[in-house]
Amino acid sequence: MSVVDPWAALGSGARADALSAAWLQLLARRLGPGALAGLVLLRGDDQAFVPVALFPPTLDAAYLSDTAQAALDGAAGVRRPQPDGSLQVAYPVRTPAADAAGTGATGATGATGGIAGGIPGGSTVAPQAPLSALVLLHLCPADEAALAALLADLHWGAGWLAEALAREQQSGARERLDHAGFLLDLQAGVLSQPDRDRALFELVNRLSQHLGCHQVLFGTPHGHGVRVQAMSHAAWFDARSGLLQQATQAMHEAFDQRLRTVVPVADGASATAATAAITTALRTYAADSRSAAACALPLENRGELAGVCLLQRDAPFTPDELRLLDMVAVVLGPPLALLERQHEGLWTHARRSGRTLAGRLVDGSHPGWKLGGIALAVLLALAALWPVEYRVAAKAVLEGEVQQAAVAPFAGFIRQAPARAGDMVKRGQVLAVLDDKDLRLEAERWQAELQIAEKRERESRANGERAELRLASAQAAQARAQLQLAQDKLARVQVLAPFDGVIVRGDLSQQIGSPVEVGKLLFELAPLATWRVILQVDERDVADLAEGRAGDLVLTSLPGRIWPLQVRRITPVAVADEGRNHFRVEAALPDGAAPGMRPGMEGVAKVQAGERSLLWIWTHRFTDWLRLAWWRWWL
Repeated sequence: MSVVDPWAALGSGARADALSAAWLQLLARRLGPGALAGLVLLRGDDQAFVPVALFPPTLDAAYLSDTAQAALDGAAGVRRPQPDGSLQVAYPVRTPAADAAGTGATGATGATGGIAGGIPGGSTVAPQAPLSALVLLHLCPADEAALAALLADLHWGAGWLAEALAREQQSGARERLDHAGFLLDLQAGVLSQPDRDRALFELVNRLSQHLGCHQVLFGTPHGHGVRVQAMSHAAWFDARSGLLQQATQAMHEAFDQRLRTVVPVADGASATAATAAITTALRTYAADSRSAAACALPLENRGELAGVCLLQRDAPFTPDELRLLDMVAVVLGPPLALLERQHEGLWTHARRSGRTLAGRLVDGSHPGWKLGGIALAVLLALAALWPVEYRVAAKAVLEGEVQQAAVAPFAGFIRQAPARAGDMVKRGQVLAVLDDKDLRLEAERWQAELQIAEKRERESRANGERAELRLASAQAAQARAQLQLAQDKLARVQVLAPFDGVIVRGDLSQQIGSPVEVGKLLFELAPLATWRVILQVDERDVADLAEGRAGDLVLTSLPGRIWPLQVRRITPVAVADEGRNHFRVEAALPDGAAPGMRPGMEGVAKVQAGERSLLWIWTHRFTDWLRLAWWRWWL
């Protein structure tokens, strides 16, 4: 790379590549015939070293790669003698700005590392911070003295390069600081406005003032196009004018491409992306508006456009200004999108949210969640289409087919109570014995009364006294009847079991000596041969049952056994229990049930109610509740 005036370029504050080229040309002049070739490598933004200057300009520097790699690996200077007597030298350069160890105390050359054995008083220096540049030279000295002179010139000349690179870095840092300050002020000014229209007006005015534009327009997405919302230095404008229609087309052009479009295209690396953009509409607008330069800048927020800014002025945009505009697009995209959402209607918000959700469903994010969602959707589809047997579940209580009560035959007192609830009894077995002391006394009294009445009856017959005879006969009949009654009660003093079974209810062991009334329930018995099941069916499910439906029963005390049952009767009366209404449904068990069954056992019964889909079975309770709630609240 040739430079017309390398001294001017070295002091002009040019870019790092131009500085390196000028410095290498001056170094080659200084070294004279002893320098066969030279190469300068600079660290790029991706931390990789790239060649920026060559000497001579047509040099193929591939043969110097081994020396460069050795210097980069060791972060120190390298000398590599060649078979033809020449020498390859790699000299690392660190700018003062990149010097973490503070070696800048030695002046400009303190930012460089010496080459062992080649510089008087120098030694191998291991830099503490990343290298900024690497100088490679191919030297052919006449003798050792000439080599020392060449290396000394290289050492002192590297200070010039380090200083120039430091100055260029400081200039870039100052430029970035200025840009950051402007972006912060611009963002603060936009966000401080009370509404969207004033915020957009603030944006276009500040951009126009900072970049020297005679007009700046801002358009927001509207349907599939762009609509102008703000114009710099104008309180109102006519969007139907021909020039604004062309401006809208230019913004729409950038909107469709999602690229910054510029005319004319600036020189430099920053304009590379703009050269691939279509700028037909922008060129037409710039020509019709008599603007020397125009730029359409899309502002993005998470992949969506928040608006398009159209700038026009009388001087082309520099690469530095285009980089600033790119930062404006990144920084102001989110707040402008937030302001736009604050002014959108409910329907617009719903559509945007739907599009965002649809986009997330088809993009590559969260593959695990999406795979799980697909699996869930397939499962729900199968559940909605797969019919299975639907069974109504209800609480069940076991009862005997026949239940008979043992009651007190007469009023008296309990003397014995050998039986209690849960006992297995045989027919005729004594369940309880009532006290017969009073009954025996009463029987003896009536026996004496009968004997007296019979004696009077005989005497009246012998004396021929008919009136006395009739009275004595009546008294004898009365005494005879009362005696018979007392004897009958004595015969029923013992309460006996009417059949073989189990005592379901009754325990008089703690009531010995207590009185009982006639007809009081003492015991309740049930046979063990036949059973019935009482189901407590919820009122929401009773409509699915019918007499004759089959089902299964599982008892809590016998969870490993399943007994078949059949619905026999549905009582059409609801019973309230624990805050819910249920219907009493009677079902029959087959004859010869298991011996382990006892009356009063509880469990769960499931009765067949036809075929339904799995999804309906899982959700019908909730959907029924929704229907009822809708009907309740619907006016």
